[in-house]
Amino acid sequence: MRDRFGFLIPLLVGLFVGVVSYSQQPGPAAPYKVPSSSADSPQSPTFRVEENEAGDQFFGTSLKGDTLATVLDEIQDPGERQAYTQLFEKHPPAERRKLAEDFLAKYPQSAFLSQAYEVAAKASIDLGDTQAALQYGSEALKLQPENPLLLVPIAAIQVRQGLLAEGTANASLALECLDRFLGPSAFSAREWTTLARQLRATSLCILAEAALKEGVKTEGANQTAKLKEAEDYANQSWRLDPTDTNTAYVLGLARLARGNQKDAAIAFAAVYRQEGPLKARAEQRLRALYAEQPAQAQKGFDDFVRGCEAGIPPASPQLETPAKPAETTSGAPAYAGSRSCQSCHPREFAGWQNTGHARMMRPYKFENVFGDFNNATYADETGKIVARMTHDDTQHYFDTLDTKNQWHHYRVDYTIGAKWQQTYATRLPNGEIQVFPLQYNRLENRWVAFWKMIDTPKAERGTVVNFSRLSPDTAYLAHCGPCHTSQLRLATMASPRIKDLEYAEPGINCEMCHGPGGDHVASMRKAKPGYTPPLKLQVEFGKIGSHDYIAICAQCHLQSAILGLGPEGEFNYRHFADTFYAHYQSRPYDEFALRAHYKDGRFRVISFAVESFLRSQCVQKGGAHCGNCHDFHPADIKNDRDLKFLDNPNQMCLQCHTSYAANLEAHTRHAAASEGSRCTACHMPKIMTTVLFKTMTHQLDDIPKAEMTERFGQVDSPNACLICHKDKDVAWLKVEVAPPRRRQAGVVITPRNKLPGVAREWPAPEMR
Repeated sequence: MRDRFGFLIPLLVGLFVGVVSYSQQPGPAAPYKVPSSSADSPQSPTFRVEENEAGDQFFGTSLKGDTLATVLDEIQDPGERQAYTQLFEKHPPAERRKLAEDFLAKYPQSAFLSQAYEVAAKASIDLGDTQAALQYGSEALKLQPENPLLLVPIAAIQVRQGLLAEGTANASLALECLDRFLGPSAFSAREWTTLARQLRATSLCILAEAALKEGVKTEGANQTAKLKEAEDYANQSWRLDPTDTNTAYVLGLARLARGNQKDAAIAFAAVYRQEGPLKARAEQRLRALYAEQPAQAQKGFDDFVRGCEAGIPPASPQLETPAKPAETTSGAPAYAGSRSCQSCHPREFAGWQNTGHARMMRPYKFENVFGDFNNATYADETGKIVARMTHDDTQHYFDTLDTKNQWHHYRVDYTIGAKWQQTYATRLPNGEIQVFPLQYNRLENRWVAFWKMIDTPKAERGTVVNFSRLSPDTAYLAHCGPCHTSQLRLATMASPRIKDLEYAEPGINCEMCHGPGGDHVASMRKAKPGYTPPLKLQVEFGKIGSHDYIAICAQCHLQSAILGLGPEGEFNYRHFADTFYAHYQSRPYDEFALRAHYKDGRFRVISFAVESFLRSQCVQKGGAHCGNCHDFHPADIKNDRDLKFLDNPNQMCLQCHTSYAANLEAHTRHAAASEGSRCTACHMPKIMTTVLFKTMTHQLDDIPKAEMTERFGQVDSPNACLICHKDKDVAWLKVEVAPPRRRQAGVVITPRNKLPGVAREWPAPEMR
């Protein structure tokens, strides 16, 4: 199996100490609790390598995607490599920030600016320079937003400075990231469990404080809702960490604002019994509440406090995430196979057969092959012929040369792909399927070594002469099977090997999306005329939300997903009584090799389609899901992208953004019938690669901004406008994307940088 690399990212090093009063009642005067870890000091760019010394033993966790490279391996400039290394050495905050600023100034087009900005932001926090921390943090998150280690301290500053909307958004995103991602490779599983719970508790406390501040500024129903929200968030945070006095104080204020003096006193008592900056203020609150007690009920202030302390929940000895309830396989429906759907759903079945899903992997048929096997040859970079593709009247064959100049002959047993490119595989006598290292590209009518194009330079499987080794690296089911077969599982859990993988059906069958159909089929077949039986399906797409809908598609289309084995050896599915799919956690995005991203942070490779989609406001605010735009049972086989509204693709956007339909040209500034008035031309430009061609990004709200393209260039930060207007440059772009009043004047205003390395904001605030 592949070596697995991870690199140490900048760690959370501290929060600021600051006091901002509430507008109508005092708020906490202490910093949020700072999560810490033994990995915090010293910071280092060293890397871990997990070696698999067991040969082809199957461990059940798949790191989908390319073999990882270390950060240092990908920095070609020795000076940049040294400067980057210095960022993570142990230095005082002022020196650390200076090193980061020097890096940003000297290497403004580096692919590692987000890390440098993060170091500068956290050093600024340590220095008490919150304004600089916000600016540097904003730049880092612009490039790499899914970073809870930075989102949390930045959100804390924002809320304390009254930037409630921004702080709430960042704290909410931090919580989402803690759910979606595994911890950085710098942390052990135990370290990250503790740190993640602390980050979660702090995020919830930030949300509580923001809601409380909003609540005291409003009135009526809005105030009631906000104060309840504040108490709910604070309660969740306090349950995670009952020792945090800041959370307890916010909880006390929220309860007090809602008229719950008894429970407010309990929260204030939790603060009062601990030494710290909030102790005196908690005492003031407690004495005020004590004074409100009926005279006959008063025993003395100390007795009053002890009575309150009795209601404080016990502190957990360790911050460990509670175990999730175990799923059960008892009563799980049986899988019935795709053919069982055809008799009742002939239209949908026929449409599914038109899709790439159904034709993703197929047992060999002569007529399904579209690659050139007419005595074709493939030469390596030296010009030496290393592969021959041939056929006779009934069969296609591959011949590959090995490192000793010996030829090896293989039969084609499977075709993989049926649209723009096709790969081929052979079945070995032991049942293992090996995939050939060459792929035929229909668009360019040529053979390509696709693994050499997508793997890191050091990977061996892309070299054709290595194929005859039949190594685990070219084992189809282990590397391609999770997304190209249905119900992939291990036949045995006793010392499993790659050859023990088996699948129910090739390609993506009905039940990979709709779930096991055994109970549904039985229910329908028992139905009597005039009676509507229960569907008995685990999923009805019309009744599930965006989160679950996307998770079903993410079984294959989430490149960063970490797959693991289910209790029955399930690999790319689950066989539980109530669900068939998992909400997979992701590997942190910055632990992928550089070619996964552009320098501006956007994803470069189409296999990151779901990752891009999840960044969209369409998902985050609009609740969009894959089915809003895609038809997974298209009637037309030529609808090779499975699109809804094939004849009017703008309708995919206009079904939600209805206001643009009446006067499209006013929005696009292009003729209505032109390519420039296609929503996708600007908001889904073709910047994602898929071997030999580019396709549309799924970050749907992508906007052609000049700032990043000016910094990194069109190659490393492609701009939708310049994709079409190839004869134009960034100077033209700046004028064209400016608001109308500036564009008409033919001028562009850019604000002065306030900090070293901080990119100019575009458009400038005064132009909005």
